[in-house]
Amino acid sequence: MIGSLQLAAALLLVAAGLGKLRTPDPAATMLGRVWHAVPRGVAGRAAVRVLGAVEVTVAVFVCATGTRVAAALLAACYVGFLVVAGRLLVRGQRGSCGCFGDIESPVGLAHVLVNCAAVAAAAAALVRPPGPVGGLFDNDAIVGVIGLGQAVVLSCLAFLSITALPALTAARRRLMEAT
Repeated sequence: MIGSLQLAAALLLVAAGLGKLRTPDPAATMLGRVWHAVPRGVAGRAAVRVLGAVEVTVAVFVCATGTRVAAALLAACYVGFLVVAGRLLVRGQRGSCGCFGDIESPVGLAHVLVNCAAVAAAAAALVRPPGPVGGLFDNDAIVGVIGLGQAVVLSCLAFLSITALPALTAARRRLMEAT
């Protein structure tokens, strides 16, 4: 169970890292709004790309090793995201955080909850490291495939809760107000 949750968090981290590598401008803009000391322009985009590369590297390390060090790095990434999301919420800035590059992801409760769940999964993996690929293939291959599928689905649901759910909720709210 811990392995599947940690793997789902790592897969979501890959999506975030690849988004920043592909399109760093939204995250660079957001970081400039939150921390004025963050470099702007080309330097800001480069810093975001480095952050994206670190995220992908950490996620691959988590998937490949499943060690305590990997879990600690995963927890550190998500604690960082939690700090940024919290800071944006406290300042009342509900715009896109740039988590996934140019995919709209407005900061809200879903961000906080997903980040908290990922921190909890990484913390659990610190206590009991699951091993490579979340330890899913330690015994039975069929159980491993099912667990891997669950991790992929969970990661996709977390992604959708951050990206699509806010737009869906806003559309529903507008529809309810119109009637």
